[in-house]
Amino acid sequence: MFFVNVFGIVAICTAINTAWGSSFCPSLPTMKCSCPSGWQLWQKACYRLTESKANWENSKSACQEIGGKMAAPRSLKEMNFMAELAKKKVNNYYVWIACNDIEVEGNWTCDVLGDGDPFMGWQPGQPDNVYDQDCAGIAARHNDKMDDDECIKNYEAVCVRHAVCSPRSTQLRHFCFSSDYPSRFLNATCLFDHVIREFTTEGVTACGSACIKEPGCRSFNIKKSEGRKLCQLNNSTRLDDKDKFQNTSYFCMYLEECIG
Repeated sequence: MFFVNVFGIVAICTAINTAWGSSFCPSLPTMKCSCPSGWQLWQKACYRLTESKANWENSKSACQEIGGKMAAPRSLKEMNFMAELAKKKVNNYYVWIACNDIEVEGNWTCDVLGDGDPFMGWQPGQPDNVYDQDCAGIAARHNDKMDDDECIKNYEAVCVRHAVCSPRSTQLRHFCFSSDYPSRFLNATCLFDHVIREFTTEGVTACGSACIKEPGCRSFNIKKSEGRKLCQLNNSTRLDDKDKFQNTSYFCMYLEECIG
């Protein structure tokens, strides 16, 4: 992969290795985050399972003893990540999460990390409160969705803690074209519904420079419209919203900040 410096700030890269395919340009988060050994990074938090099975209360304490807290999902994506984490250890998993209705039956509360509301992704028909089930888990047998169970049962738990994050340097940033083969750029594919600003541009260099100066810009489109080149600054990347990375019937080139 080659990099060409532009103004000493922006670089445009192209791929020469067929092994990279159309995903040769991995997304680079705005923040650089890391986790302690044994923890898995997802967005700006670190996750892991408890070492051994225990009841809900003891699992909660076990998470605290390793520097975290029992996790509760705030979105479907986060819950799916928790499920994938559990599957890596055992395929037919059941793991505790930080949701319960111990105090008031039917009033489920969750202790999430940081701000935000909990995501109550129950399996259809759950919670059913059979045998006084007051604690929640995520289970493979419930299609990776939430289930209620007796708090005295012994399962592993999902633990979470804040990742250590710091801003990435903006002194040198690389932007990459989308490509499916060496030297063949995708010129009819762009990211939709994430535009934060649009304007006429002279080309890639000017558009990339504008992206660096624009708070929240993580990628950009360059498209031709009525004989003009339009620069569209995006607040997301194709990996963040794959459904919105779509083919077009007109010239449209997509670039995003990448590791180089």
